[in-house]
Amino acid sequence: MEPVPSLRIIKYVLYDHFSMKRKQQKHVSKELQNEILNEMLSMKTTLSLKQSFNETTFTVFDLETTGFFPKLGDEIVSIGAIKLNVNEIKFPEHFYEVVSPIGEVPEYIYSLTGLAKEQVENGCSFQEAFLKFLQFSKETVLVAHPASFDVHFLQVMAKRWGLPKYNPLFIDSYFLANFLQPKLNNKLDRLVSYFEIDQKERHHALNDAQMTAEVFTKLLEMLEEKDVLNFEDYLKIRGKKKGKLVVV
Repeated sequence: MEPVPSLRIIKYVLYDHFSMKRKQQKHVSKELQNEILNEMLSMKTTLSLKQSFNETTFTVFDLETTGFFPKLGDEIVSIGAIKLNVNEIKFPEHFYEVVSPIGEVPEYIYSLTGLAKEQVENGCSFQEAFLKFLQFSKETVLVAHPASFDVHFLQVMAKRWGLPKYNPLFIDSYFLANFLQPKLNNKLDRLVSYFEIDQKERHHALNDAQMTAEVFTKLLEMLEEKDVLNFEDYLKIRGKKKGKLVVV
């Protein structure tokens, strides 16, 4: 993660935070807020931590954002996700939403993501996109590369919109790759090449989610060889790596 620019912190604290808050208040839908709250209250999964990964359904997802720092006002511009079960590797269910942020979108983000200004301006609100994502990912384990960015970003956005703490079950595929191949570069591009996965156009949320899903299936095969077979085993290796057992 790149360091937070000092001038940006000062600008956000003195001006951007209050400006965005005022704009956001005009976009809040109480009806959507209530639907999201109901969805979050029903989030408790029936998944057993001992359930085999082979029997688990995952939602592998990716965010495209206006920057790296959600706590400094960066926002989501698109969400892509693939529903994955290793017994259904054809990826039959997918999710994609373009999100219209409250603040300005830097010009380079349009070039990076391939999104047109008109697409973003006509995108749905964060509330709409988040509600649909919650419904799509219900009763699944989230996967992202790295989850430390994507899940954290969603958590900060949920808090910013006045929602309860978003605390889904999730797996960090970047952590898994580093656990399995500690001496290698485990960024998504290299893993796609390493596993000979078809390279799709990068920084499109759905494309990145699909490539991550294909990488994740390869990592699950490697985990089997190390007897990491379920979410409980995953928590153990996370704990050993961090020096303590933690639910991530």
